[in-house]
Amino acid sequence: MTTGQLPALTADLHTHTDFSDGRDPLEAVLAAAGAAGLRTVVVADHVRADSVHLPAYTAAVRAARAAAPLRVVCGVEAKILDTAGRIDLPDDLTGVEHVALADHRFPLPDGPAHPEQVRERLATGALTPARARRLLLTATTRAVSRLPAGRTAHLAHLFSVLPKCGLAEADLEATELAPLARACRARGVAVELNEKWRCPSPRTAAALAAAGVRLAAGSDAHRAADVGDFDWVGRALPTALAEARR
Repeated sequence: MTTGQLPALTADLHTHTDFSDGRDPLEAVLAAAGAAGLRTVVVADHVRADSVHLPAYTAAVRAARAAAPLRVVCGVEAKILDTAGRIDLPDDLTGVEHVALADHRFPLPDGPAHPEQVRERLATGALTPARARRLLLTATTRAVSRLPAGRTAHLAHLFSVLPKCGLAEADLEATELAPLARACRARGVAVELNEKWRCPSPRTAAALAAAGVRLAAGSDAHRAADVGDFDWVGRALPTALAEARR
């Protein structure tokens, strides 16, 4: 998708099944995607470095896609661990076609921190808001560069961790986003506008799109009924693209 196009919301890059924390089985998710009129759905169940369910999961997606009424991509969602950009992924990604890179915890130099820990550091002055934002941007940019080769990828619910820590995405400047935009362009990594967390903001998305980053839609559905539900995204994405063209 380029900044000159209005979004045709026929792809959902972020759905979950009961292989991780989704409520419904894979077959129900794919049926819902077809009923929603989608042409492509990415199943992106959570994994960690020590996950053992990956072979069964990828086999199930391969088997289910044969009967699905749309294109089905076998993906995983994994978190950024630290400011070195390490990603919480298993070594063996056989069968995985796509990676959704997410900020589930706050990536600090010494590893992922719970948002409450970041709030405490901010409250005591051990961490300033400006430095916290820089650390998150550095971690995300480096993680994009460390994504495994041979697979497509996107950034899932970008900056969703900021408000959980008491930080404002609105404080990010377009100039601060430039290194992340360059990394995304270099690796062909899209940025998802996430329906569940309603992020990143149209302002941030517009800055990334103006810098040549592809925008995409993700419901982050944890129920089959929410697959392809783009109430907020359907408004935010055209707004971001229009702003990027100015």
